[in-house]
Amino acid sequence: MKKEEFLSVFHALQSGKNRTSLAVVVGVLAMLLLLLSELLPSGNTQKAAVSTAQTATVSQYQAKLEQQLEELISQLQGAGHTTVMVTLSTGEETVYAVDTQTGDMQQQETHVLLQDGSALAETTYLPQVCGVAVLCEGGGDVRVAARITELLHSLLDLPTNRICVEQRKR
Repeated sequence: MKKEEFLSVFHALQSGKNRTSLAVVVGVLAMLLLLLSELLPSGNTQKAAVSTAQTATVSQYQAKLEQQLEELISQLQGAGHTTVMVTLSTGEETVYAVDTQTGDMQQQETHVLLQDGSALAETTYLPQVCGVAVLCEGGGDVRVAARITELLHSLLDLPTNRICVEQRKR
C-alpha cells in the first residue's frame, strides 16, 4: 500500500460517518467469526476418540475374561461344552496423580500434567464384574453347578447370587 493510499484511508476513518460504518463492519465480522468457531469441530472429537478407545478396551477385556472362564470351566469334570457371559458394572477407571500445595489457611490440589497437556495417570482399575452366566452340558447336575459357582466365587470375588449356572440345551 502506498503512502498516499494509507493517508486517504486514515483521513476517511477520522470522519464521524466512516467511524460508525467501520464499527458496524467490525462488529459484523466479529459475530461471523464467533459463528464460524461454533460450526468448526473442536477438541471434542479427541475426547470422543478416547471414549471409543476405552469402550473397545473394555469390550476386549470382557471377551478375554469370558474366553478364559469358558476354557477353565469346560475342563471341570462333568461340565462339558461351556458358554460364559460376563457383565460389567463399570468401565475402566483411571485415577490421576494430584499435586497438593498447603498454605497457612488453605490447601490447593491440582492434577499433575505431562508436557503434552494430558494428566498423569497414577492407577488404572479394570472394570468390575457384575454377574456371570454359565451354560454347560453338566449344568443340570447340582454338584457340577455348585463346583462352578464356587470356582467363579473364588476367582472373581463375586457373591454367589450373581452367578447363574444352567444346563445347555442339546
